[in-house]
Amino acid sequence: MLIYRAPGKDVIQKSGYFEKVSSLPSKGFVVSDFSGETQYIFIESEHRNTSYKKSNDIVVIEHEEYIRKATILISTLKGIGIKKAVFSRIKKLDFDESKSLNLFHALEKAYPKAFVYLFKDENLGTWIGASPEILLRKINNNGFTISLAGTKSASDISSWSDKEKIEQAYVSEFIEDELTTLNLSNIERSETYEHTAGPVKHLRTDFNFSIGQVELCDILKGLHPTPAVCGLPQNLAEELINQIESHNREFYTGYIGEFDENMASIFVNLRCCQITTGSIYLYVGGGYTVDSDPELEWIETENKAQTIIELIQKV
Repeated sequence: MLIYRAPGKDVIQKSGYFEKVSSLPSKGFVVSDFSGETQYIFIESEHRNTSYKKSNDIVVIEHEEYIRKATILISTLKGIGIKKAVFSRIKKLDFDESKSLNLFHALEKAYPKAFVYLFKDENLGTWIGASPEILLRKINNNGFTISLAGTKSASDISSWSDKEKIEQAYVSEFIEDELTTLNLSNIERSETYEHTAGPVKHLRTDFNFSIGQVELCDILKGLHPTPAVCGLPQNLAEELINQIESHNREFYTGYIGEFDENMASIFVNLRCCQITTGSIYLYVGGGYTVDSDPELEWIETENKAQTIIELIQKV
């Protein structure tokens, strides 16, 4: 089962299952893992596919272990010159799985500008999320992506910190460099501005470009994972994340969305949760630089989780 709603669109619901693919077809609904190397396409069907199984191991670390690992991460950043790395964790809550659809509708009301989805697959499990971060929007030859970084309450009127501004600049520079490397033309970059997404807000920069003959899969591969969910340099940051994090990110910070020959609406899979019998697991993370404070980063992940926790407690 798959149900989703793109910003400004109607809710779409389909029956079927996800199938692992080695390359993207001409159209479909895709979900990928954090690395972007593993992709699944939704197959509309009344039948189920049981050709593969996935691990259900979900590792939750508490405050003390988070601080210990974060301290190691910062020390490593200093030692090998990584500008930024995103460190994530999982938060577990009790949850009645039968209320999953209610939670989906609560998310779509709370986040009108986000891509909101819920899928239940025999092999991939049950996942739900609401992401404001566009990885790629395509309409014919016109492409669009955004740089999104920094998070605070929509009611917070304080100035953005230098750390948040620097993180935003890293993401923007990475995206512009990748678009140029891909030989995309007519690249236009907006000024950075404040973007509100439901109960939180971010720093955002927009990019418009012409796609020409560049394939969709090449653009996705070039852009993902961005420094907003991985780090910079990308390869070193991803390697560090895989060493430091105790859990498998699965679909958290992967990408998700729909596409065909003329359009694409693909989002970074943020603010997402995995649902199991009796429990819901929230995936939250934050960007680290050499100047990061592990305790403040822990508080930031708690605040990010709280926006969804409040909805979970109401359904």
